Amino acid sequence: MKKYYVALVFLFTTGILLSGQSTDPLVSNCLSAAGPYARYLKDFRIQLGKAASKGEFRYKANMSLWKNTKYRFSMCNSDDSNGQLILNIRDDANKIVLSSFDEKTGKVYNYVDLICNKSGIYQLYFDFTEGQSGSGVGVVSMVK
Repeated sequence: MKKYYVALVFLFTTGILLSGQSTDPLVSNCLSAAGPYARYLKDFRIQLGKAASKGEFRYKANMSLWKNTKYRFSMCNSDDSNGQLILNIRDDANKIVLSSFDEKTGKVYNYVDLICNKSGIYQLYFDFTEGQSGSGVGVVSMVK
């Protein structure tokens, strides 16, 4: 009887754990694009309408980053997005540390790597190019 009870508890817990897996194909595709040496840490799902004015980033999140750790920030768009998802990372002094958008060339990078020089809370700012509407996901990974 004890064997049946243990087996039942095992099956129940396995079912709960499997139901908690991400089934979002956009997140899964973005994770696979991060590369084989990237270990998933967190994702940010972003959905924004068209901005009234350009300039200010409309989605902000805080994240703790550790010194001497290499992070990969991957940005993926859904098919119905009008703009491309871009990212700015700012430190505690509100100084831009890294951006996925090169203002000089207008190039948008799908991912950017950051080797953190100082542990602390960093602000992640997401938006779509030129304030366009869109939905996407930003995935943060640690690279070995």
